[in-house]
Amino acid sequence: MNLRTRVLVGALRRLPKPDPPTAAYLSGVRRELPRPLARVVLGPVGRDVAIDDLSVPVEGARLRVRLYRRHGVEGPTPLVVNFHGGGFVYGNLTASDWLCGNLAGRLPVTVASVDYRLAPEHPAPGPFSDCWLTTRWLVEHADRLGCDPLRVAVMGESAGGNLAALVALAARDRHRQDASWPALVAQLLLYPITDLTLASPSIEELPDAPMLQRRSLDWFGARYVPQGRPDSLDPADPWVSPLHAPDKSDLPRTLVVAAGQDPLRDDALRYADALEADGVEVRRVLYPEAIHGFASIPLFEPAARGALDEVVAELSR
Repeated sequence: MNLRTRVLVGALRRLPKPDPPTAAYLSGVRRELPRPLARVVLGPVGRDVAIDDLSVPVEGARLRVRLYRRHGVEGPTPLVVNFHGGGFVYGNLTASDWLCGNLAGRLPVTVASVDYRLAPEHPAPGPFSDCWLTTRWLVEHADRLGCDPLRVAVMGESAGGNLAALVALAARDRHRQDASWPALVAQLLLYPITDLTLASPSIEELPDAPMLQRRSLDWFGARYVPQGRPDSLDPADPWVSPLHAPDKSDLPRTLVVAAGQDPLRDDALRYADALEADGVEVRRVLYPEAIHGFASIPLFEPAARGALDEVVAELSR
């Protein structure tokens, strides 16, 4: 881990995690950086990429969706629906600007990044429901957006990787029920958490990992899947933990990216194994020295550019 990354990790580890978190605390940690500052801290996006926000109706709310498309690219383009990371509690659209914007800069696609609602205000299955309903809306309005509904992929990092995997399962089920509903063409899962029971060996191996510690995983889990309430979901519920889905067949071609110094490393690799066991075409990429969240911090972690290259290569197929 280089010096710049050590400084960043040290600063992030000093962030408090109050239990329970106050509204003021959550508002503060979720606040988006001003775009010029975000470009300096989180990485630049080319001037040739247009970035626009739109509002999508879902049950009980309207959600922001940020669209990225390179200037001069005409539709209908493939559509990549992205879900940001942040443990289901943190995260925002600006944190995904570098990945989404540079993906759109490299390929003639439209990337749509979803600002889903977060726990603890919206525990499981709320974030998944937001992501699935928004994906459905985007597919159903693809023509209006200049996109091709027959060429849709989902992508996500960490918690967003979990949500992308769940949306892929829901889209598969919808296609099985109604063949006119288009099947997804790919899912791109970057260091996803796939098992909220926290049973992966790497979690025990790396309890004090640089970016994500076991105590943080427990804290995020308690917010996202709180126990002891009548409406609580079990962490092993398949609509919380895609690794526990009983049937993973007929899912789209999958890219799984894992980080070697990440307690969720085996969540990613175990899910890749489970997909292959059910006949899904999977490609694994492991960056042995990378830390959790590396694709969001390209100015600190060189592996971020490699991961972007892998996403571009997968979608180019």
